[in-house]
Amino acid sequence: MLQQVGSHGPFSVAKTLSAAAALAGLAGSVAAPVALAQSSGAAALNAPQPSIAAIACSSACPAAGTVERGGTVTLSGQRLDAASTVVFLGGRGTRDDARVRVSASDPAQLDVRVPATARSGQVVVTTAAGVATQSKTVSIRIVRASSTTPSAKLLVPVLAPVEGVAQLDAGIATRRAGKGASAAAIAFVSHAPSAVAVRVDVVSVDDGLSIFDETRIAAPEQPQTLTWEGKGSLAGAVALDGRYEVRISTGPASGARTVFAGYDGAAMGGAAPQGSPAPAGAARLGGFTFVGAVFPVAGTHNFGQGEARFGMGRVGHSHEGQDVLTACGTPIVAAQSGVVKQKAFQSAAGNYVVIGSTASGEDNMYAHFRAPAVVARGARVQTGQVIGYAGDTGSASACHLHFEIWTAPGWYSGGRPIDPLPTLKAWEKRG
Repeated sequence: MLQQVGSHGPFSVAKTLSAAAALAGLAGSVAAPVALAQSSGAAALNAPQPSIAAIACSSACPAAGTVERGGTVTLSGQRLDAASTVVFLGGRGTRDDARVRVSASDPAQLDVRVPATARSGQVVVTTAAGVATQSKTVSIRIVRASSTTPSAKLLVPVLAPVEGVAQLDAGIATRRAGKGASAAAIAFVSHAPSAVAVRVDVVSVDDGLSIFDETRIAAPEQPQTLTWEGKGSLAGAVALDGRYEVRISTGPASGARTVFAGYDGAAMGGAAPQGSPAPAGAARLGGFTFVGAVFPVAGTHNFGQGEARFGMGRVGHSHEGQDVLTACGTPIVAAQSGVVKQKAFQSAAGNYVVIGSTASGEDNMYAHFRAPAVVARGARVQTGQVIGYAGDTGSASACHLHFEIWTAPGWYSGGRPIDPLPTLKAWEKRG
């Protein structure tokens, strides 16, 4: 995930020094940081200083070596627990420098949220004494966040005191997918002197009913995190697309148990959840729009007709999917989160991949990629994640995506293909 770059010579040094000077509120003289270090005494000069060996994207990573603004990068090195500020240098001069205050306890790793004003380039770590250390041989490419690019993984929720719930800190973070979120992470820590039961509810904004709840026993000062991805306790059941909010409450630990609300139905993005009101006094942590699936072609497209339709005759078989015409190289994304069950090349399908949905139990098959899928067999993929690019490999006369939906238990393993066009049109309508 790293971009290896060469030394920028004298500019690299001047850039580092001017960044440290700005952080210390000093004049722009390149000698200012040195003077600051000297004025802090021999202890500051002789103290071990941080060093940066690598920079890697850890969330919101659209491609290798890149991170979106608002995502997270992990600095690896030594003595990083001494860092007080991280500066994203950008280009020449200090006008585009973006600074982030940090606090870390791990000397080997430091996670940093990329600010909205950050630009691509090297990184500087400064200590409270004003000593600056530059990444020198490694940098990170920073790109603008896209509304359709998902985070590689859920961000870590930021904990804060919960208003109305004594001695509890909590927070939520979501994973982006299309125009909404495909998952939410909820983290909490109790500061009560003894164990308490912490209940988390996911509540539908439309009717105020809790469609999911989980209760955990929280020991004092022991952080916990749970993840909700729209899946119910009944096999194949998922939540309706729509607005939800997370609520949290506490109670006595004695007799508490984990409880999951039930659902009625099993269609992806179309199940009618059954729930009950959240406990009285539950505090609202935040809200989001849940999206169970997205359209798999991330670009201009049209639905093929005639021979491109499901069920049309082929030599020795019938067409088991729907063709979606698009330009060569258009990104193809995972319509639903799941696990890559198959990745291969076949004379008719070309480069193809099969992904099993962890929510519905159905399989989605994507064919005719211009090159092998960019995800590995067995990998866990998220809704909206790029899995390949449209092509015309195999038996194809033009670039397009051949898309299939197989009922559980899946593709050529006991399931059967169904016409995907109504589902594709529904996903297209949602955007």
